[in-house]
Amino acid sequence: MGTMMFPSVMNLIPNFKIVDTLGWTNTYLAVIVPGAAGVSNIFLVRQFMLGIPKELDESAYVDGANKWQVFWNIILPNTKPVLTVVALFSFTGAWNDFLWPSLVMSDIEMLPITPGLQLLQGQYMTYPGIAAAGALLALIPTFVLYLFAQDKFMASLSLSSGIK
Repeated sequence: MGTMMFPSVMNLIPNFKIVDTLGWTNTYLAVIVPGAAGVSNIFLVRQFMLGIPKELDESAYVDGANKWQVFWNIILPNTKPVLTVVALFSFTGAWNDFLWPSLVMSDIEMLPITPGLQLLQGQYMTYPGIAAAGALLALIPTFVLYLFAQDKFMASLSLSSGIK
């Protein structure tokens, strides 16, 4: 929780060094992985997993399951709602981020739409109609994604995971 108190700008240089060392600069992994492995996402999944009743694990062990089977067949299906929410938050964060993709992407054709909207502005003249159309196009995928994942998002708020 303490790391969430620091602004994300403080992590730009360490994150860039990690991404550069892994050879991910100018790839989509450089945009996706740092956002998906964020502190808030890890905390959200941890808190959700603490709400899964221990009786589910214990009953699977009694039935003869090993740790991998318990995780794969019991824990993972119960965490699908929160993993969907983490995927939604990560996608929305990566889709709407301007600074990070501008740093790790040098190829203009690979830029996400948000930093790409900057390319719609000319040096001496801005066309507000074209910029508004581009912003509307940038909004559509996130809106459609939330429409299709709305039930999973509401299920992640459930406090009685796995119990019927």
